[in-house]
Amino acid sequence: MRAIDDDTPMKVAVLRKLREWGSLPESDVTRMVRQFLLVTDDYRDMAEEGLLEMEFSGDEYLLSYTTLGRLFLEQEADRV
Repeated sequence: MRAIDDDTPMKVAVLRKLREWGSLPESDVTRMVRQFLLVTDDYRDMAEEGLLEMEFSGDEYLLSYTTLGRLFLEQEADRV
């Protein structure tokens, strides 16, 4: 993996917003972390890794972070 391919900062930003706000619609999270160009597949990848949960509600996904997501944030905080 090249350093440019590292998506850890994006994951940390998304998980911090979810930790701060709780469950949020996908569009709100995307607006809150505007510095990253996020699409639904980015969130699906994080869900497949177990970092967040996606539940379809209304016309979009509702995102919430998981215990594994919390542990990921703690691990990244220890690295800094």
